Amino acid sequence: MKLTKEMLAEMAQTDIRTVDISELTDLRDIKIDTSQPVEKKLAAFAEQTKNVYVNRIGVYVVKVRFQESGATIDDKMAEYLRRMSEIYL
Repeated sequence: MKLTKEMLAEMAQTDIRTVDISELTDLRDIKIDTSQPVEKKLAAFAEQTKNVYVNRIGVYVVKVRFQESGATIDDKMAEYLRRMSEIYL
């Protein structure tokens, strides 16, 4: 699947408040070979979802954005868990 800039821009504009959750791909169903280079992992992800920016996990709508540099998803998850632990301590 070849995504154009226009297609990506349209996907990114999806409003999570009005999207039909039944039309979204469940992220738990996506399988990625983590031994592959980033470009192949991104291509595999794009091939398995209808919208690279908006998906779901069960009954929750998830919207992501991509960036060239900065914190990784692992960094953000560690930050989130650190904040959650501070709330309950």
